Amino acid sequence: MASLLRDVRVVIFVSLLAAALVVIYMPSPLGPGILGGPSGNLKFGLDLVGGSRLQVELKGVIVKVDAPGMNESQIRNFLQNRTGAEVIPVRYKGEIMYEIRKDITKEQLEEILKEKNASIGLDRQGKPLFFKGLTRETVEETRKIMETKLNMLGLKSVVTRTVADNIIMIDLAGVPIDEARRIIGTPGKFEIRMQTVGDKGDISEGQMLSEIKNMTVHVLYGEDIVYVDPMPHRGENGKWGASFKLSDDGADKLRNAAIKYGAVENPDNHELVMLLDDIVIYSAPLKPTAASSLSSKPLKEWIAETGFGEEGKKKAEELIIHLRAGVLPVPVEILASGEVTPPLGEKFREGSVIALILALIVVGVMIMIRYKDVRVVMPLVLTLLSEVIMMLGFAAAIGWQLDLPSIAGIITVIGTGVDQLVMITDEAMAGGKTSGRVYYRRVSFAYSIIFASVVTTIVAMLTLASMALGVLRGFAIVTIVGLLIGILVTRPAYAKTLEYLL
Repeated sequence: MASLLRDVRVVIFVSLLAAALVVIYMPSPLGPGILGGPSGNLKFGLDLVGGSRLQVELKGVIVKVDAPGMNESQIRNFLQNRTGAEVIPVRYKGEIMYEIRKDITKEQLEEILKEKNASIGLDRQGKPLFFKGLTRETVEETRKIMETKLNMLGLKSVVTRTVADNIIMIDLAGVPIDEARRIIGTPGKFEIRMQTVGDKGDISEGQMLSEIKNMTVHVLYGEDIVYVDPMPHRGENGKWGASFKLSDDGADKLRNAAIKYGAVENPDNHELVMLLDDIVIYSAPLKPTAASSLSSKPLKEWIAETGFGEEGKKKAEELIIHLRAGVLPVPVEILASGEVTPPLGEKFREGSVIALILALIVVGVMIMIRYKDVRVVMPLVLTLLSEVIMMLGFAAAIGWQLDLPSIAGIITVIGTGVDQLVMITDEAMAGGKTSGRVYYRRVSFAYSIIFASVVTTIVAMLTLASMALGVLRGFAIVTIVGLLIGILVTRPAYAKTLEYLL
């Protein structure tokens, strides 16, 4: 027995099993540990705890523009000024096209282009090159920002994935459908504008940009904000606020606008307005000291004051979230939504546990019927159980959310594991008691077949994991991890244990 426990394969097996149990049940920043009950530090997706799933469409178009006498920069600036949206030149199938980060129809764009005697460009078949959608880079940027913002709101059980050129799927475990729709509807396009006409107090929070009767002009987008203090700032006067820093370019834009539209001389009637999805979330005049400084130089560091007391602090915290998230570069719309209620999620979770236990029991019964030897049945079933624990430990260590596809992956690993362990057992028991050299030759033969099977399965799972079918990604990843644990850790330890027992 001592020789078995000293074997490097068995030592690695026992060490990883112990590490998995520690990760699952040790209280730490990962979770409550043993205090969290049987699930420990494991995290579950909305399938197993309830929650909401939303399908979000990103609004934007990509178009080719034929504008005689205008270069790329002029076309971009013209489209930005007339559409009020950010415009990015992109290369599509060898053509220079323009990504307009706003929902605009073909007819609306044609009317705008007529002002410059321009038109929508044609492809080689003579069809207009205009379609709804965004570049892959923009979609991924939006997905990351959206996930960051949701996590900053304290929603750690968030999974986002892209499924099309302009579609993002979002899972919010433990969040009711009404709250999910409200939260997802909030992240949007952040913009700072300046009041050019009107009086102090004309603009108020909650107003739509289209409802503002006095004139405002675009100054900068969220991308010009390079740093936001994560903590609310409290000034000497007791007012709370959000402290942020602009880029060099952003500071220049703000100064130029303040001088051009009179905010330097008359700050009270030229408020800075912050908007999210064209809705005012903050509006206030420049401080006299800031206005005076802007007359001589750009200012990079700013504090948006939000008021006194707890209400002022809460507003500052909300504003910090909008500023820090970098904000979405494009508007979004919720296309579809679905909900798994907590009781239903609990039933799914209980059913998953029962399915895992039944799978192990059925495997044990079948192995007993086949070999009629407890020396084979016990190590085989314990090996499969240890693989399940190691996979769960891996999920807990990286914060992976277990969902129904992930549970299906674990059961799949049990099924393939039985097949592989049976191959090792058959080879080990063939011909009765043999010398160590013959035993290793037989086991090596089985192992070569198992290795080839594992490699081909992993290649197939990698393809599935890399596709946009996000709901199946958990299945693929768990299956890959389980196969690697089996081929590298549990199979060698099982073969050594079987040699000792037989």
